[in-house]
Amino acid sequence: MRYCALFSGSSGNSTYVATAQGGLLVDAGVSAKRIELALTERQIDPKSIRAVLVTHEHVDHVQGLKVLCKRYGWPVLASVGTLDALAQDGRVSPEQRLYALTNAKSVTVGDMKITPFATPHDSRESMGFRFDAEDGRSLAVATDMGYMTQEVLDAICGCQTVHIESNHDPVMLRDGAYPYPLKMRILGERGHLSNDACAEVLPTLLEAGATRFALSHLSAHNNTPELALRTASASLACVGASVGRDCLLWVSEPTGTQPIVYF
Repeated sequence: MRYCALFSGSSGNSTYVATAQGGLLVDAGVSAKRIELALTERQIDPKSIRAVLVTHEHVDHVQGLKVLCKRYGWPVLASVGTLDALAQDGRVSPEQRLYALTNAKSVTVGDMKITPFATPHDSRESMGFRFDAEDGRSLAVATDMGYMTQEVLDAICGCQTVHIESNHDPVMLRDGAYPYPLKMRILGERGHLSNDACAEVLPTLLEAGATRFALSHLSAHNNTPELALRTASASLACVGASVGRDCLLWVSEPTGTQPIVYF
């Protein structure tokens, strides 16, 4: 499998997942031009992408969606709620191929089995995704959730690579300049996963077989890569795990500079 967080963070998100038989995008949250450039820089032909999976309708996940799908004919896969919201916002057009996903019901695209799972977020019907290749390799994309539900944890356990949200440091957020209602939204059960909440589940995922953790969707104002890494590393150290020996741990870059990971 191949994986790359093309863009990750408050300003836009798009993730590439592929096997030798072709690739998929999860979200298209920056301009079509920037996504095309990021793909080209990694020698990925946009025509090799089979579909776009959309986690939810917020603009930092769908900004380039309509243009890219019109240009390349990519089908869109998302929950019924997300597809309805995209249609209402004019983010998809009637002539596009739209496919509704059902929570916990797997679909196959190429040689990848995709299993969607519900995430608690302040959108119409947000989802994360698990990808299983025919050779047994697996990856999960789990972001935009106010807390780690048992359903999400069950869905992503056993994946070797986990792209997981580590959005904010609660102290930075509370002491920062955001308006109080926005702070409460982010901290709420339909907001975003904090560094602490993310770090808490990493030992469980490690024990279940994860060897690579990509800390993702970091806030530009309420977090730092160093703080997210330190919090995650400390949690793993509490169970005797060492980064570099027992697993790999990194922060997904926001600006489209992340290399492709092969596993």
